[in-house]
Amino acid sequence: MIRHLVHAIAGFVFLAVAAIGGLFWFTFRIYVPPDQCAVLIRKSGAPLPAGQLVAISPDQRGIQTAVLGPGRYFYNPVTWHYEVRPQTVIPAGNPRTWEWVHTLDEAQRDALHAGTFCFKGEFPQVGVVTRRVGKPAEPGEVVVSRASGKSGILAEVLTPGVYKLNPYVYDVSLHPAVVIPAGFVGVVTNLFGDAGPAIAAAETPAAATEAHVRPLAEPGQRGTLRDVLQPGVYFVNPRLQKVTLVEVGFNEYTQTRISEKDNRQISFPSDTGYLIRVGVTVIWGIQPGHAAEIINEFGNVDGVLDKVIDPQLRSICRNIGSTYAARDFIQGEKRELFQHALTAELRRVCGSKNVDVLLALVREIEVHAPSGGEEGQAVTEDLKRTIQQSYIAIESQLTKEKQRAAATVRAQLEEERKKVDIARETIQADSRILVANIVADGEKTAAEIAAQANLEVAQIQRDVAEFAAQRVELLGKAHADVERMKNEADAQGYEMLVAAFGSAHAYNLYTFAENFKPESINLIFAGEGTFWTNLSQFQELGAAKMLQNAAQSEPQP
Repeated sequence: MIRHLVHAIAGFVFLAVAAIGGLFWFTFRIYVPPDQCAVLIRKSGAPLPAGQLVAISPDQRGIQTAVLGPGRYFYNPVTWHYEVRPQTVIPAGNPRTWEWVHTLDEAQRDALHAGTFCFKGEFPQVGVVTRRVGKPAEPGEVVVSRASGKSGILAEVLTPGVYKLNPYVYDVSLHPAVVIPAGFVGVVTNLFGDAGPAIAAAETPAAATEAHVRPLAEPGQRGTLRDVLQPGVYFVNPRLQKVTLVEVGFNEYTQTRISEKDNRQISFPSDTGYLIRVGVTVIWGIQPGHAAEIINEFGNVDGVLDKVIDPQLRSICRNIGSTYAARDFIQGEKRELFQHALTAELRRVCGSKNVDVLLALVREIEVHAPSGGEEGQAVTEDLKRTIQQSYIAIESQLTKEKQRAAATVRAQLEEERKKVDIARETIQADSRILVANIVADGEKTAAEIAAQANLEVAQIQRDVAEFAAQRVELLGKAHADVERMKNEADAQGYEMLVAAFGSAHAYNLYTFAENFKPESINLIFAGEGTFWTNLSQFQELGAAKMLQNAAQSEPQP
């Protein structure tokens, strides 16, 4: 009974815990999906002060500043409410789609000057953040820092990435990042900041033209900064700074003739009264170090053309061209001098404005008579015809002189060719003689070398024979000496043995006893007798006898 009661209580507790857990899981749980965030709204607590939209502290009622990222959270639904909002995504772009442009065409350059040009591709973006809550900004303070806690546009931008921001607190607007390709620099202009040094009043009208240009700003000041942005991608706040793309290197500016009414060609009178029209192409460029000064003074690149190159080009052409006669613009030498003088003066004047001029090329020149109409046209044609005829006569004279010089050169060439042939034959004959002499000398030298070799071989053979005879003689003498010395050694050995035994007779007995072999003696037994029975002891008796005789014959001391 008690066991059943315990099981029932345990089952009831398990069901109660499961019910409470399920209620807690489905009622208190907050699930935030990926790429989403949850904004918490407190239902109870201290009321917000007047004018405050978002709760600063957790015990205040209303929208909370902090947000919840993706995941699971547990909050009391009686006290809290939440809203799921998408996270803030700042695109990073796709480098594979970027199309860099190193040289702009006319349409792209016009769009660049108008500020509407953009490079193709998915480039990164930045997020400009506006804080809706916080202390109000100071009067005139348009941009505030993130750490200040003030409401307004933040100076810091959001770089590419994913951010969980409270949409009730922050408002984010996407702007393209600053992209500076190769061949360009970015001139930075601070839109806000200190005013910087004031422009001093000009004392003379001539100085007033240069006095109106504001000096370049330092970091933190309002105006154009001296340091430019090199090629790359920059995350710049467009509300705080403006970046102007400037194409560095050399560009082309051409004076064109669109129609008779709209004629941009430069016209001026010559010193003889003729009207001269010239079309000039200027190759000019901007160095990266001077880009900031040019943008600060002229505003954009078009200002360089409108305020420097075009007016200076017209003025210099009139000043220099008025010193030339009409026929000088038709003649090649004087026209080239005019182009050199124009390039040098334009380079000097534009150089003072930080604009580099590489070349001023005079493409076309038109000469018109002072009086218009058919009469003026006839005068112009007569002038051209006269100059052309004079040039034709000069060129004819030069052609004849060149022909005479060419004939002289051909005669000299033929003479030199004959001299070369003679020299070739002479050299070939000398070469044959030299080759024959060399061959004869070689054969003679070879014969001498062969005879000398045979003589040396004979001498060597004679020396070999002498050495062989000496060898035979030495070997024979050596064999004789060896034999003699061997015999002498044997004799000395026998002499020493004889001396050792005391006498020659004793040595003979020793030799006999040493060489005697009883087993090789064949005995004939003829009967009993003393001699035959004792003959087997003869060897021992003979040796003893010899030792006895030797001992007796040894001299006494």
